[in-house]
Amino acid sequence: MNNKDKSHYANCLFKVPIFRHLNEKEKAGITELINVRKLKKGDAIYNAGEKSSFLYIVHQGSVKVSRYNEDGMEQVVRVLNSGDFAGEKSLFTSTIADDYAISLEDSMVCVLDGNQLKQHMMDKPEISIQIISELTNRLSDTENKLEKHNLTSVEKRIATSIIELSNGRKYFILPISKLDWASMLGTTSETLSRRLRDFKDKGIIELSGQRGIKIINFNKLKEI
Repeated sequence: MNNKDKSHYANCLFKVPIFRHLNEKEKAGITELINVRKLKKGDAIYNAGEKSSFLYIVHQGSVKVSRYNEDGMEQVVRVLNSGDFAGEKSLFTSTIADDYAISLEDSMVCVLDGNQLKQHMMDKPEISIQIISELTNRLSDTENKLEKHNLTSVEKRIATSIIELSNGRKYFILPISKLDWASMLGTTSETLSRRLRDFKDKGIIELSGQRGIKIINFNKLKEI
């Protein structure tokens, strides 16, 4: 990949919080380390049990991250869209993946090798403090979100998810199935369907087909 191509794809890399605050010179050094993978729908970025030291950032498309319990039931952890990322905990310590990352559509993913990043940080120690600081903030933020999720009702989780998935649009199509969405929200598809019907009956949303959602009353959705 030539420098011009790398500069183009690097835009997604600097959406990642741990690199966002680097200056232009520091960003240029990181840009040299990235590679790009083109994926077809259903392709695996990585699988549970694989050793990894890579950071993956979605440039185009979407990726589902999920796990399976002892009974073989899939638990969707999250869906990654453009600018979202996974694998940051593997950047500095090679770990065994405990989940699966599967492309939901034709996608492009930026890949950063943690071993190369560590060497770069040794050569350029001035960026180490910034990256470590951002990693610490992200860990604290993750813990806060987990605590809030555990204390939040199903209705609130669904309403919040609708707002996040809408990305400011009044109408949007779910990027995943309702079964996967329910799994990601920590509930059953039956409960999800009932709550969506409740929202519809209250005039908060409209439902279209299997995956279409139109937000009618954004304020009421936020108040749930």
